[in-house]
Amino acid sequence: MDGLKDLSTDDLIELASRFRLQGGVVSAEPFGNGNVNDTFLLNSDTGNRYTLQRINHDVFKDPVSLMDNFARVTRHLSQKHADGQTTLSTLVLVPALDGSSYITGEEGNYWRVTEYVPNGLSLEVPQSREHAYEAARAFGDFQYQLRDIPGDPLIETIPDFHNTESRYHAFLRAVEADLCQRASEAADLISFAKENEHLATLIRYANFPTRTVHNDTKLNNVLLHETTGVGLCVVDLDTVMPGCALHDFGDLVRTAACSSEEDEPDISQIHFLPDRFSALVEGYLCGVCDLLESVEVEHLAEAPQVITYELALRFLTDFLLGDTYFKVKRPGHNFERARAQFQLLRSMQEYASQMKSTVSSCLTADPA
Repeated sequence: MDGLKDLSTDDLIELASRFRLQGGVVSAEPFGNGNVNDTFLLNSDTGNRYTLQRINHDVFKDPVSLMDNFARVTRHLSQKHADGQTTLSTLVLVPALDGSSYITGEEGNYWRVTEYVPNGLSLEVPQSREHAYEAARAFGDFQYQLRDIPGDPLIETIPDFHNTESRYHAFLRAVEADLCQRASEAADLISFAKENEHLATLIRYANFPTRTVHNDTKLNNVLLHETTGVGLCVVDLDTVMPGCALHDFGDLVRTAACSSEEDEPDISQIHFLPDRFSALVEGYLCGVCDLLESVEVEHLAEAPQVITYELALRFLTDFLLGDTYFKVKRPGHNFERARAQFQLLRSMQEYASQMKSTVSSCLTADPA
């Protein structure tokens, strides 16, 4: 019944009825533009709104442990908010009728429901320096609040997720195999990727403190208040797990200090934005407080290049393998994504020395 191509509104309403919602669901519609999971907005007859989401178990191989992570993180952040330790709210899981945090469908799909976050603004590209600052402060605070999450470490929902060296070798294998006969079309991108191989080993996870981090800090994964612009809530928590703080900072810079969306087909429109980068450094350092060690701070300026390179490799690899991981909206979509990210990397490299100076200036600035 829950094969996605065949899902009707009635099917979605039936799935929703298996959760402890306030009122009955009267409508369900696709929501958001995530690359992996499938999300639907539910409206109830009481005026309450919810998000129903299918966990992509082809990507997340252990949905049960993923949901254990999700529940632990949201409980911890909710308590922090209640205690006044953070102004950020957090996602609220709606339990299933049996008390579980998820349900399973007839075709092996896993579904969850969270309360809809009102007044949230989700951005694909930055609209102001203030928005960049607030997004970075929110993600920094998110890391800081999770520094003392109790219990055993969270499980790795995708092992080696930000292992750039491993991603590079997967890319080389895809080039060699050329399963879809696409390597010739991507020859220029393949050459550029190989020329920048040094980035694959610049930030190795094992060389830095292990922290509980988000791992997918695109700008659209933090909600800002639609009126005030203040950081409201960090979302998309499926990749919250042990990792490196630098990957979170770098990925936010990749999307929030760029002039265009990550799949912009006209690469002449893609530029790194140094002023936005300055706001991101300031906001992140404010949010993360005194959490970072010197070895992390020393690599803040390089992290955006590494993560941009990594994602470009992933897009290009998926293109070469036939678009098996990321959702695509049109033929060549992953090729366009890879080309856009490599163009952003080129622009970042032009500002590399300025980025280092910006970090130094922010560290020595008077907080007052």
